[in-house]
Amino acid sequence: MKNILLLLIVLYAPAALCQHRKVKNDTLYKSVHLEKGDRTFLALKDTAQKHLPQFINAVKKFGHDKKYRLVVKSDFVENGEHEHMWSQIYDYEKGTLKGIFIDSPFELKNIKTGQRLSIKATGVEDWAIYNSKGELLGGSFSTKYLESKQQ
Repeated sequence: MKNILLLLIVLYAPAALCQHRKVKNDTLYKSVHLEKGDRTFLALKDTAQKHLPQFINAVKKFGHDKKYRLVVKSDFVENGEHEHMWSQIYDYEKGTLKGIFIDSPFELKNIKTGQRLSIKATGVEDWAIYNSKGELLGGSFSTKYLESKQQ
């Protein structure tokens, strides 16, 4: 049950930044629409960036450890469409995080769940560290704000 809760927290609560809903594999995915330049979100992104060294240290130490789940939110762009989605990270090298895309895009077609990817550390909008019990150990700066914006 805790693993299901973790999946819902990671994939459902911090959904994309445009307003959509869909059900996939019995999971409801909702997104949040924010105005471009939303000051609160941008301040939370700055907070995540300020504390990113903590996340990078965790990746270096626990990136391949199944007892931890290290995730980042970043902006994916395709034909001018933006979706802000989550990826699980397992490695860091020279300013780049390496991982697997774990979210479910609403509009974008060129990214698939399970796809390997690289994300520049400067492109991280939020991050979170969970233990094997699904307990949040750090990060998740924007989740409560985005949940408050869901309609």
